[in-house]
Amino acid sequence: MSFLDADSFIFDGQSSDSYNLMMCWIDDTANVSANGLRRTISSGETNHVRLKTNNYGVNFEGNIEFSFYVIKRDETPFTRQESMAVNLWLTGSTVPRALYFNDSAIPSLHYYAVCTEIEDKVILEHQAKRLVFQTNSPFGFTDPVEKRFYVTGEEIFSIDNLADTVSGIFYPSILLSAENGSTVVMENVSDQKSVTFTLSSVTPDSPEKRTILIDCGQMKLTDENNGGRLLPFHEVGWTTQYSSYISSTGEHMESIYWFRLIRGTNTIRITGDCEVTFIFEFPRKAGCL
Repeated sequence: MSFLDADSFIFDGQSSDSYNLMMCWIDDTANVSANGLRRTISSGETNHVRLKTNNYGVNFEGNIEFSFYVIKRDETPFTRQESMAVNLWLTGSTVPRALYFNDSAIPSLHYYAVCTEIEDKVILEHQAKRLVFQTNSPFGFTDPVEKRFYVTGEEIFSIDNLADTVSGIFYPSILLSAENGSTVVMENVSDQKSVTFTLSSVTPDSPEKRTILIDCGQMKLTDENNGGRLLPFHEVGWTTQYSSYISSTGEHMESIYWFRLIRGTNTIRITGDCEVTFIFEFPRKAGCL
């Protein structure tokens, strides 16, 4: 059903099973109040003239937080070395890392979290550790899914947007591989927008095939041929003379379009010889359950 049914978890690539740990709840009830579902309305004030507030949207009050206990599976006390090893694992990162719970819930979700608290407890002669994980989002995320397309000339296909965002808009990551000197146009026909990449402004010693990662959510380009360095926009043809053709409207757009999916099924048109991989990690509004 949820993390409440899990008896183990994976954090930062390591399983609690590797440390002989088992999840449990020693208190009568598990605290799932910090579930990312509380929101506040951004609004103006009322007065003798304005009898209704002007609403400017909503903000999430906080991100999801998990709190639970772990004990050793054989219920023996922690040795000092065992306790130190668990502490080092859980506090080894200062930035959010992937957190998975080994439950049977569908869909499978994971979170990005930092372990912010480890409290050693002795309850009824049993040693336990109370753990607190604070995530960086009010959403859980589906397992990453990749959709790869080999395009020669032109390819048209559909992609379903399964994100639970308020606006329904989702920004994927895209891995684009194409020959130097080639031009690739990515158009979301459903959104009536497009973006053009011209891989001609490259260094003389660049490989024949260029691979770039387009992180649309973070509005970032990285050069996968050179250790993921940040890619200057002019190297993909994004200059003051830039424009991108939209076949569905017959017009050009001069602003940069960070490729996105709108709500529902999106029709995508890719023009140019290339290999394109769309990477989806859809946010889902599951709370703590």
